[in-house]
Parts: sequence; C-alpha cells; structure tokens
Amino acid sequence: MKTTHLQAFIAKMNYNGINIKQAKQQKLKELAISLYKLCFDDDEKFVDFYFSKRYTEKNHFTIFENNSPVAALQVIPYTMTFFDAKIDLAYLSAICTHPDFRKRGLMKKLLEKTHRQLFADGIYAAFLIPAYLYLFDVYEKNDYQTIFYHTKTSINAGNYCFNNDYKIYEYPEANKHDAFKYFDRKMSERNCCIQHSFSDFEIVCEDIYNSGGLILIAEYKNKIAGISFVLQTNNNTVVNEHFAETHEISDNLIKTISRKIETNKLLRIGIPQQKHCEPLGMIRIISVEKMLRRYAEKHRCCNKTIFVKDSVIAENNGCYTISNAECIKLPLENSHNAWNISRLAQFIFGGQTPYMSLMLNE
Repeated sequence: MKTTHLQAFIAKMNYNGINIKQAKQQKLKELAISLYKLCFDDDEKFVDFYFSKRYTEKNHFTIFENNSPVAALQVIPYTMTFFDAKIDLAYLSAICTHPDFRKRGLMKKLLEKTHRQLFADGIYAAFLIPAYLYLFDVYEKNDYQTIFYHTKTSINAGNYCFNNDYKIYEYPEANKHDAFKYFDRKMSERNCCIQHSFSDFEIVCEDIYNSGGLILIAEYKNKIAGISFVLQTNNNTVVNEHFAETHEISDNLIKTISRKIETNKLLRIGIPQQKHCEPLGMIRIISVEKMLRRYAEKHRCCNKTIFVKDSVIAENNGCYTISNAECIKLPLENSHNAWNISRLAQFIFGGQTPYMSLMLNE
C-alpha cells in the first residue's frame, strides 16, 4: 500500500509516539510559565490554575530573543454592555517583560503588535488592569485611558439581621446553570460593564474556592434572588460582587457570610457612587469607526465632528461626523487639532460608570 501525503505528514509529526506539534506547544507553554513566575509573585497553585484555564498558544503574544520569551501577554475575549448592545473586547492579561530586558521598548512593541491584530479581528477595544500603580502612567503612553474605578466600603455585619424566610446555601449545592443565569441577568443590567461567559463564570467560581473564599446563593419561593462572591485576601474578607432582589435578602446574605467566615468585619467592593474611588482598569479603543458608529446609534441628539489620529493603527485616522444617529468617516486631511485615542475614550465613556469585577486580579 502506498503511503499518502497525509500519512507521511502524520508520520513526520509523530516520532517514537510523541506528537512533535504538541511537544512544541507544551514547550512554549512552559517558557510562558517560567517568564510569568519571574515577573509575578503569585503562588504556585494560582500559576498552575491560571495557565491551565487561561493560556492558549493562539492568544499568547510573545517577543523572543535567543529562543527565549522576553516579553509576553495573554489576550482573553470578553464582551461589554454598551447601552443596549454587547460589544467584543479583549482583556490583556499576564503582561510582563523579563527583568533583564526592561526599558528597551519591548512591551511597547508587543502592545502595538497586539493592537494591530485585534483591529484585524474586529475587536472594539482592549482593556487591562495594571498590576502596580506606576503602570497606569506607562499604559497611558500606549493610548490607554483609565475608565474603570471601584469603591471599597467597610461593613459591620453585626448590624445586619437574619430572616429564616430565605434559603441560603453555597454555590456547589446550586444548579450552576441557574446560578449563572441569574448572575448574567444582573450583570447585563449594568451599562458599560464587562460581562462573563458561562465558562468564565465557572473559572471564577473555582478560583474563589481555591483561594479559600465562598459563593452564597439566596433563594426565595424556589427562585434565586441573590448571590454573593466572597474572597479572602490579605487577611480581609472581601465581598467582591453582590446582587440581591431586596434589601432584606441582601442583609441575609451579608449576615450569612459573617457567620460562615466567623467575623463581622467585611470589605465590600462596588461600583463608584461617590468621588472617593480607586482606579482599577484602563481601556484602549481599537476600532474607532465601529465604536463611534455604536455610540452614534445610542446618542441620536449628538451632533459632533471629531478628528482622530492613531499613531499605531493608521486605519483609525479620520474625520468622524456624528449626526442623526449615524457616523460618517472621511479622510483626515489636517491632524493639527486631532484627538488621540486616549482622549477619544474619555469622550465615549464620559458620563458613564464603566465597571468590571471578578477578573482574577485580587
């Protein structure tokens, strides 16, 4: 029997029972993990968890030198509610540069490469969470704008009451699809809010329990009526996300958390409701025309002409006229008064309260 081209290819891919492509992929993953460990101080358990759940070779952008990765980041697809629609975003995670190769412009180069690829993929915007405060300035130089904030409020659970009319139990005992359905509905009610898919929801829940936290479900009349995500970080009990149909259900969840954790001192993270808030994340507009068209559809009374100059994605350069719920793009003839991408983000999200939570960043 003659060997076909396909059989010959398969024979070449397998040598002594080892799939060469798989071996190469495994080697690349091991190199990515080594660079991550060098740049971050996360414990071994979290690193193994992160790379088993988040890493894919396709979405891992890397710069190599002498066959070793010196700068890398992972792109994770997300959606965000943008008024009455959901738009495709990319979350840039595990962004790092080898200590011996910093201050050489490698990360700038890697971000530019990533942004151009995201534009080709039709992504509206990229967002990230700086690991350290000084990095906000670094990413701002790469056209990122801080739009995500959160507040931290101390709670004394001793002031809350408990009512036996509600059934409260932990997430593993619940139907996970029903729990996600409720969570997804509540998250989708928020405008400019990063959304979680079902698979991402499962990853978040697993991470919370791996780190000693818990997830509580409140049920009323056989229907889910509340959910709380609780983390244990830096000796603090943190209510990272919290939904409830009534104030009474909310109080019952808080009281149950304090009983299970055996402390009345809780820290709740939430959407900024006042001027005193902390910066959390940044965004970079990737497709200006797509974003402004969506903006125009939801701002029918807006009449404005915007000149945009993008130093990385030339396709974004242009004169954009917003009027009568439409956005028309014309060539950019004079860039003298043009906005940069960072200023454009300020315009688009100004007056809104963009928010994200449960991003494995705690």
